[in-house]
Amino acid sequence: MIIKICGLRRVDDAFMINEFENIKYAGLVFANTKRKVTIDEAIAIKKALRKDIKTVGVFTETKPDEINQIAKAVGLDICQLHSDESNEDCRAVCREVWKAVRVRNKESLKEADAFTCANGFVLDKYKADAYGGTGEAFDWSIAGDFSKNHFTVLAGGLNKDNVPDAVRIVKPHVVDLSSSVEANGYKNYEKIKEFMERIE
Repeated sequence: MIIKICGLRRVDDAFMINEFENIKYAGLVFANTKRKVTIDEAIAIKKALRKDIKTVGVFTETKPDEINQIAKAVGLDICQLHSDESNEDCRAVCREVWKAVRVRNKESLKEADAFTCANGFVLDKYKADAYGGTGEAFDWSIAGDFSKNHFTVLAGGLNKDNVPDAVRIVKPHVVDLSSSVEANGYKNYEKIKEFMERIE
């Protein structure tokens, strides 16, 4: 199982996840949330990461020009877009793009078909007043066939107890964790380790 840990905020977070072979992606949030990092913080975290871990910049309501500036400054591998971007916006981004799809029903998954420029899709729960990071799971059966045709990153309320069922039903290429491996708002080594031990 390939894991993405999202919302790294400290260099220490990078050192934590370096220990776990299954973690292949690290999320750096540039959206206005409590996990937002500055460009300098992101650069320091990237430098501390294991070389085979790809960095994913998470953006909401950000123009492609600004995304590109940040991506180049930090050296991001992937840009994860969580707002109402168009296919043209995705095409204008200078990195690989993962487009977030807020899952409410089967119809919402058809949104992915419009994004021919996206390299993958992040499935998260729909919430009217949020573009992502709800920390809540959606009905995974809705997305049971999605990964057959799309590179799929499954997010939203995943933890050590429910992720086996989530993986069995959705068959994602990547599992995206954040709040379930935190304590007091920061990544926690023991929680990451417990998760990894549970899935092995």
